Amino acid sequence: MRLHLNREFQRVYHEGKRRHGQGFSLIFAPNGSGDEAGRRLGISVRKKTGNAVRRNRIKRLFREFFRLHQARFPKASDIVITVRPGFVCDSLAALDAAMTPVLRRQVSA
Repeated sequence: MRLHLNREFQRVYHEGKRRHGQGFSLIFAPNGSGDEAGRRLGISVRKKTGNAVRRNRIKRLFREFFRLHQARFPKASDIVITVRPGFVCDSLAALDAAMTPVLRRQVSA
């Protein structure tokens, strides 16, 4: 349920639709799996965001949010979350509040 290879990330960057949140962006691209539950996640956090502990904490929060709220993401798609250096979010509740408007825009678009 994760994107691992550079070419997978590059395909999503080139073919995907972008939705911007406060300090992060979501990029969605269909993966052609035809599987209703075929959602895969990739997370990109730049080194300018902070030290390794901070970057890994951000990635863990996004992965947990994805695990808990998979149904809110588009079906049969690859999703890449890119985190910008100014991103501040230290809890799952704060991340939920930041992601909800972005996911609503994705559903309506």
